[in-house]
Amino acid sequence: MEGIEFRDEELSRLISDEYAGKILSATYKHPMSVQQISRGCAIPIAVAYRRVAKMEEHGLVKCVGYEEVYRGKKVSYYECAVNMAKVTFAAGKFDIEIDFLPESELSRIGPSIIDEGEDV
Repeated sequence: MEGIEFRDEELSRLISDEYAGKILSATYKHPMSVQQISRGCAIPIAVAYRRVAKMEEHGLVKCVGYEEVYRGKKVSYYECAVNMAKVTFAAGKFDIEIDFLPESELSRIGPSIIDEGEDV
């Protein structure tokens, strides 16, 4: 039970974070690379990478694909995976309710994982 409470507390801090809010808003139905997020949301690049990684760990954003940009270098694109989030604090405890978007509503960018394994 304590693990769930800690997770809710950590998620509530993450969701209420100014940068996380900007990232969720910017990537809602519009996938972006971390570089685009950094520039578009005025977030330092190192902070953007850390925040996106933490948000992906919690399922708040999802990597929806990548593009090969230069000599095998790949750029990943992330999209908001949250439809609704509600944080409440009652009786000394945080409770967080998240309604995630269905996979079918997320965008796809670049080749799929299936395409990667095929010989051309």
